[in-house]
Amino acid sequence: MTDEPHAHRHAELPGTAALGEARTLTEETAQKLVRLFESSRPVRTIRGSQVASGFVGAIGLALFVLGVERATEDIPVIDNAWGSIVVGLILLAAAGALLRRLTE
Repeated sequence: MTDEPHAHRHAELPGTAALGEARTLTEETAQKLVRLFESSRPVRTIRGSQVASGFVGAIGLALFVLGVERATEDIPVIDNAWGSIVVGLILLAAAGALLRRLTE
């Protein structure tokens, strides 16, 4: 055994170069997908219309709220109305305290 520190040990691992290449490939693929979606006609149409953007946003918000509602049915503490009220009040109080601290 050597007395060298292990700070640079990860640079000698056999998969380090492959990890860097995979990260680069992932970034390139993500950029290609973004360019593909941004240049598509439906995306340009929705971006050009405030009504269409609002409609898509409203549907997205409604689906998110529905998903949260269905997920809370599986949590025993908040599966009834009173539990939901108590947990909701606690969350609102915590959010209010955080916002108050931010505005000070």
